[in-house]
Amino acid sequence: MPTSLFQYEMLPTTWFYVSSLIILAAFFKFNRFFSIRNLDLIGLILFTPGLLMIAMHDGCDGYNWLFLVGFLMGIRLLFDTVMVRRPLLEPNLTPGGLTFACFTIFGFLAASIAFNRADHVETLRTVRLEQILTVRDTPPDDFLVHADPFPSFDARRFEPSHHVKPGFVPFLRLTALTSRALVPSQRVRQEILMGTLPVSDTFDSSPLSPVPSPAVSSRRPDQPGGDRTGEIGFSLSSPVPLTDPANSVEESPVSLPDSQPDSPANPSADFSDTKTTTGAASEPEPVADTTFKSERKPPVLTVIGVIVLALVADLMIVLAFLHIGHCHFGNIRTGIACAMLYMLLPYTNQIIGSLDHTVPAALILWAVAMYRRPFFSGAWIGLAGGLAFYPLFLIPLWLSFYWRRGWVRFVIGSGTMILLLIALLPAFPEGRSHFGTCLLQMFGDGAVRLAQPDGFWEFANPIYRIPVLAAFFVTCFGMILWPSHKHLGTLLCCSALLMLSVSFWQSYQGGIFMAWYLPTMILTIFRPNLEDRTAQAVVVE
Repeated sequence: MPTSLFQYEMLPTTWFYVSSLIILAAFFKFNRFFSIRNLDLIGLILFTPGLLMIAMHDGCDGYNWLFLVGFLMGIRLLFDTVMVRRPLLEPNLTPGGLTFACFTIFGFLAASIAFNRADHVETLRTVRLEQILTVRDTPPDDFLVHADPFPSFDARRFEPSHHVKPGFVPFLRLTALTSRALVPSQRVRQEILMGTLPVSDTFDSSPLSPVPSPAVSSRRPDQPGGDRTGEIGFSLSSPVPLTDPANSVEESPVSLPDSQPDSPANPSADFSDTKTTTGAASEPEPVADTTFKSERKPPVLTVIGVIVLALVADLMIVLAFLHIGHCHFGNIRTGIACAMLYMLLPYTNQIIGSLDHTVPAALILWAVAMYRRPFFSGAWIGLAGGLAFYPLFLIPLWLSFYWRRGWVRFVIGSGTMILLLIALLPAFPEGRSHFGTCLLQMFGDGAVRLAQPDGFWEFANPIYRIPVLAAFFVTCFGMILWPSHKHLGTLLCCSALLMLSVSFWQSYQGGIFMAWYLPTMILTIFRPNLEDRTAQAVVVE
């Protein structure tokens, strides 16, 4: 494999160590060692080992780790409302140093989106978590070499049995298109899928090296009894051992054309459907020449467009931090510190190109930034909920905040945005042919379903989601009455708590969507005393 400049990109584990040290150097209060600020920083850093476990094949322990750290941070957010004393703890850097760090870190993140894609990804350790999850959650037949790298609309995926991800279907399609353009090329996808992508060019025998698996399960993960072991050879999250190639009699829709289970996939080989019978060797059917050399690359404008979309979403999050720090906290330095901390977190580096993570986060953050104007806050919350469904659970909390002043405008704003999304559905092919199904998916059809979970509940008995769901709904609607005195600080910590609580029962990649609560959690950590920022006092008429 030829040496490439991109081969020496900083590994996720290296970024974890470096960013953690920078976070501690910039924000850790060494003169107040046992302060709440220091515990908050350690809590944010502790999320990362779980993400690394998931990326490096140990999904069960990774999701358990995320669940445990999230539970502890949820308790901290629950008691934030009684923390009245909020001393101003400035970052250890000067304003000029903070500003310079923000610009440079955002530049590194932009370069990560632009360059860590396509054929530049050559080893397993240079693949971002968002790229691994994209390969994992796409059915195996989508990774076969097609003339069109972006297949047309398939109505079968919008049948009720395939509802695994609620939200606005055109937005989900755009998210998938963005992921396809930013994930590795089809050659690397096949190597990830078959378990032959090396961990490194010189240490292929590392304990973390993927186990080659020539037999791929014919059952998709969204079908009953399907598992993910056969999909990806290094078993990202499945507790079931890999199938023994010598004893495998399962039907394999994707198989190695050459009988070499212990050798890397041939980049110029054909991948075809094969028929297998018990006790008989499989005979590949003759297929047309579809080698990797003939693979059509995504159009340049498409790649540029999705990169711009991903960068705009992250830029909107940074600008919202600056606006909140300057206008609502009365300290632009605090806003810059929040933006810098968010960009330094390894999670941001790993999921920066996923629109379904960053777009709802940006909308929720701008709802906070515009909280003095209930119509616009309602519009941002309604748009986020219409696109990703789960932010709709913020509406009871925000409605109770505006109850004494502004609730009518908030309802009008959120309702207008949701109705606008519904009206736009027939403008897309999915909406015209399956309007009712898409409408149900937009409002969470399948989100509470106990069958075929993904993420944390993939390794636990799904029946235990019932008490978790009950506790979540009690918390969600209980916040209408508690706390009785709601101000901007309450809005921040309770919004973060609700979005964090969603990850405890979310059936699709539960525990991974941290961007929905990390920005408001960071604002809660850095916020001053905001007890005077109530709706009656600050809402603009």
